[in-house]
Amino acid sequence: MKKMTTTAIGAVLSMTFVGEALATEWNVSLWGQRRAFTEHVHHLADAVAEATGGAFTMNISYGGLSNNRENLDGISIGAFEMAQFCAGYHRDKNRAITVLELPFLGVSNLEEEVAVSHAIYDHPAVTEEMAQWNARMLMTSPMPQYNLVGTGEPRGTLEEMDGMRVRATGGLGELFSSVGGVPTSVTSSEAYNAMESGVVDTVAFAQHAHLSFRTIDIADWWTENLNPGTVNCPVVVNIDAYEALSDDHRAALDAAVDGAIDHYLTNYGELLDRWNTVLDERGVERVTIPDATLAGLAENAAPIHQTWIDDMAAQGLPAQELYDLVQSTLEEMRASN
Repeated sequence: MKKMTTTAIGAVLSMTFVGEALATEWNVSLWGQRRAFTEHVHHLADAVAEATGGAFTMNISYGGLSNNRENLDGISIGAFEMAQFCAGYHRDKNRAITVLELPFLGVSNLEEEVAVSHAIYDHPAVTEEMAQWNARMLMTSPMPQYNLVGTGEPRGTLEEMDGMRVRATGGLGELFSSVGGVPTSVTSSEAYNAMESGVVDTVAFAQHAHLSFRTIDIADWWTENLNPGTVNCPVVVNIDAYEALSDDHRAALDAAVDGAIDHYLTNYGELLDRWNTVLDERGVERVTIPDATLAGLAENAAPIHQTWIDDMAAQGLPAQELYDLVQSTLEEMRASN
């Protein structure tokens, strides 16, 4: 597909006529390999193709269009129409959604993660900030709370985390730093090599990533209850490409989102059900973090929250409003259940 600038009419759309129908083909930039983290994108593509009788299709690429840290840049210049990225890879470009990466926010399951993410995505401050990159939020990629895998002796206390070299981004990196840890933000694709070579002692991931990026294969232990937070990874579309869609194709894309998220949750639930078997097969020790350690980390998280609010407010964002929206969304979710 010929690449076009965002000022071109019908930006980054490859279109051909089939009979009297206008066919649309989009390129989608992901990374790594197909895994639980990307299943909703595949489901979305299948649903859109089915709804449009094959007139709207998506070519999903794993690293062939861009690397993960440059997917938002690729969207901004119209190099492809859809992409996934994680907020922690470039926090200065997506400041508003980094509220979702603060440690110990209180999110307890994937359904709550979906609810708070989409509530934040719908906030005008997020819409405005993403528009600076010609990006429109489409859906989240909900992940469970992160936990550590590590080599050597387990790190279960605050004292043991002092000096711990950990692959952790965003608010999680700040949290481990607050107890003397040494965070590094190597990408998920680089985590295995960093752990194998000893650049890091531990890696903070959700379960699917420990599997996909093979950190579990060289781990000696796993923290089964640390649950300090997670990262936030939206799927976005190029605004020009979205607005250039026909009404029918745009409606098909929008309508496919809920089903894609439902598919993701079901698929990820099956992975979580298998997780204990994965640990047993690899001989990985389960480490239960003491309550005192969890309390100490939670205490350290509070000033990280306030610092985020103060810093973002100083930059002109409605930080307190965004933070409160997370909490009120969680309250509404729990009240409805």
